Amino acid sequence: MITAKKLKEMYKPGTPIFIEDVESDFDYTKDTIRKSMSLLFKAGDIRRFSRGVYYIPEKTIFGDSKLNPDKVIVVKYLGQGKRASGVYAGITLLNKLRLTTQVPNVIEVVTNNETNRKREITVGKQRLILRKARVEINSENARLIEVLEAIKTLKTIQNDQIGKITSYIKENNIRRNELDKILVSYPKNVYKKLVESGIIDEFAS
Repeated sequence: MITAKKLKEMYKPGTPIFIEDVESDFDYTKDTIRKSMSLLFKAGDIRRFSRGVYYIPEKTIFGDSKLNPDKVIVVKYLGQGKRASGVYAGITLLNKLRLTTQVPNVIEVVTNNETNRKREITVGKQRLILRKARVEINSENARLIEVLEAIKTLKTIQNDQIGKITSYIKENNIRRNELDKILVSYPKNVYKKLVESGIIDEFAS
């Protein structure tokens, strides 16, 4: 059986614990793992965020903390570091890149972990739109895909936005040969906007 001590050695407080990850990390049967998680939940050692998602609460001066839905979204749909599997999209991405001051009510994500062209779900109380990635997202191409998703979302690209996108390309050393491989998977108007804005000339050779 999985003990609270073992689980705390594997997962930090305040981070989402997905039942499928526990099944991969521990050499027990699925039935044993699910019974263990249920017992730990009933004992108060872990909390349930939603079906199949648990967490170890952080102790604060106000009591046990609740799990932030954004952390669930990041781990499940975006990934981190070498395990990158998605990027923000739509207004969410434009806000992140400081290309708009508009704050989205719904978070949009393009991810490898979605098979539908578009699907809306709720994570905690946060509405989330998932979109299937046009190409497989990884740590090497995630920043480039952010650029292409941002350009796809913008109806027109203003001069100040051109400067910010160009700076982002240079900061992340995004190369033209990487662009050429992925650009074919995007609508033709993305290429058109890249050329007309001059942004296409800013990729490293």
